[in-house]
Amino acid sequence: MATRSTRMLAALATVFSLAAVLSGTAFTVLPTFGMSSSTLHSGLRSSEKQTQPTPLASEPTWTHSGGVGLVCGMMMVFGMAKALSGSVAGKKNTNKVVCNAFCAQKQGNARIVSVTTCRAEEGTSLLQRKRCDGHGFAKGDPDFDVTDGSSLGESVTVEFKKRPTGVMRYSHGANGKGAIILDMQEKSRYPGDPKGQCALGGVKPKMVIKSIAGQECIDWNFVDIMDLLDDYEFQPTDTKEAKDEWKARSRKYEATPLPCVVEFQECKVTEVDEDAVAPKLEGVWYPRGSPFTDADLAAEVERVKKESPVPSDYSGVVYSGPSSMDEAWIQALMEQQRDGILLPKSMAYELVVDTIKVLSKEKTMSEFELKPGEKVTVCGDTHGQYWDVMNIFKINGLPSASNPYLFNGDFVDRGSWGMENILLLYALKVKDPSSMHFNRGNHELIEANMIYGFAGECMKKYDDTLFDLFSESFRKLSLCHLINKEVFVTHGGLPGPNPRIYMPGMSHDPSDAIPRNTNTLTLDEIAACDRETELQSGTYRNAVDIPEGDTIPEASKVSQERIVIDLIWGDPRLTNGYGPSYRKSRGIFMFGPDVTDKFCDDNGLKFCIRSHEVKEDGWKQDHPKLYTVFSAPNYMDVGGNKGAFLTVANEGGSLGVTPTEFDKSEHPDVPPMIWQNFFAESHPHLTKKMKKKTGPVYDSNGMLVQMSKQELEDAQNQWVEDD
Repeated sequence: MATRSTRMLAALATVFSLAAVLSGTAFTVLPTFGMSSSTLHSGLRSSEKQTQPTPLASEPTWTHSGGVGLVCGMMMVFGMAKALSGSVAGKKNTNKVVCNAFCAQKQGNARIVSVTTCRAEEGTSLLQRKRCDGHGFAKGDPDFDVTDGSSLGESVTVEFKKRPTGVMRYSHGANGKGAIILDMQEKSRYPGDPKGQCALGGVKPKMVIKSIAGQECIDWNFVDIMDLLDDYEFQPTDTKEAKDEWKARSRKYEATPLPCVVEFQECKVTEVDEDAVAPKLEGVWYPRGSPFTDADLAAEVERVKKESPVPSDYSGVVYSGPSSMDEAWIQALMEQQRDGILLPKSMAYELVVDTIKVLSKEKTMSEFELKPGEKVTVCGDTHGQYWDVMNIFKINGLPSASNPYLFNGDFVDRGSWGMENILLLYALKVKDPSSMHFNRGNHELIEANMIYGFAGECMKKYDDTLFDLFSESFRKLSLCHLINKEVFVTHGGLPGPNPRIYMPGMSHDPSDAIPRNTNTLTLDEIAACDRETELQSGTYRNAVDIPEGDTIPEASKVSQERIVIDLIWGDPRLTNGYGPSYRKSRGIFMFGPDVTDKFCDDNGLKFCIRSHEVKEDGWKQDHPKLYTVFSAPNYMDVGGNKGAFLTVANEGGSLGVTPTEFDKSEHPDVPPMIWQNFFAESHPHLTKKMKKKTGPVYDSNGMLVQMSKQELEDAQNQWVEDD
């Protein structure tokens, strides 16, 4: 029983700390080496001690062909969690995930058929300097020149007895030469911690490798240095097949045996402005950079009606405004979308534009009241799992005046039917705005849509201008809802710490917690926030207060960007105070039960509801006054979780919450995450690099999980999303 509990704890911790952080497909545009994968641990160690590197045949050459690596990372995360808990063995996956998906949809009665491949690139590269994010912002490592003696400073020598040594990421100069430390563990977590060797030896970021076991290698090719050192982290795009191929490849140098003396040297660098806008290319699409006016919206509808008239053989539902819809219309739309028949383009445009008009009348914090005997159904993330959304309506009924719904964000991305899902939800909203409420999630952001599939899906099924219109509609969504002035509902988390202290090397141990705020952000302050904020990569880095020496920054007025980040990105933890989040590199925080209690007490709230995280039963009471609901069962076809919705009801003047759990629904044999590949290939100038973070697994309490050697090795091969 104890063994099973330990395995279950490890499994749940894995889900909490890894699966909830959006670690889906990563795609990158980068130069590659003429080899299978130069980011992987070689696994080749000589049994004899050597002081000089041993040359091997076939030196890799540096080519400039572009590579795009994709991998469905969440599948591995949940698969590992289920394997650890022992609940996978002997079960048949009825929703089989395949690589080649036969995708068919119709516009009108014309069926559009294509073969889409969800694949991982055979090889990835350590030379990952040339990349940009989804907004066209350049993302570069600092530049340096190891051949310039004037740029080199003091040196430090360290003897390493174990691997890994504590360096999380090395990079190289623009010419592919040298190896510089960009990310490392900056303190030892416990006596004998192998990842504390660099920090204890005086090694610091921005130092370059000068020599290994007496061999000068400061100006070597980066891959040769990494082969000789044999101490670098895996990348998200590396599959097991790629790892095996990497181990078997020809290499110039074998790994230096331990113990090994390595000399590091200070090096001046030229920083790259990561928020600098990359020069725009001519003749390619970029996300619209300005809002649509009423005249713009009307012009788009008229344009598409002229350019894309309804096909003559279309026999589906006809959308011509809110008055054209009734319950029979909704049922017919659900059926035709289930059969692969989409609304004609002109009707889809008109529906989205009408939704924008409805949402424009709503507020950052929308409010409604439940009278005694009334209820509202709160649904969590649905992520394009259209068949499961139809099942919710089958179980609980369609939205109506007596059966209102609140969908709490993340309607699209990852699942393969985000378009069908959002068009159904928008039709229900336009038909009866008072019975259908929406909150914005972190997947109602341009950046997320271009990474996780909805942009590609929209452009495959319709076009890029419709995606711009969807983005406009997403910015109109409320950030939170207030029910009877005593229940607060938002997608992610509660307001973060003030000041938002960021300390490099900060761990997930509860001892690193930031105390709860003295002054609570009020509901009025949240309501005054501009909900139409579009978060970009630099927003997260700027959402922290970095101490200067021993001086802790003072609390200050909270910017609207920070409020948006907290409400759509934050997560709860079990220990008090605030702690660092596993999502993004910085700017996002986890919050403890004392934070929830104070937020509720100071704002006169009874409890809060949020979503954003997979839960085994589809819901969980994370804190005494905090509930999480997640409505995408068997998430990504491998999660094994149930879905749920929460019923908030006024019974005798008191609001209470009742969960309803439900199982997955069968759907066509089309895998999730299929649309990233289409977008990466059609828009290579708008891709985003996903960085690797590895190490032990911590639970949502911030406590280190007891893990076997194999479990720890498995955990170290997982990744989380970074910016």
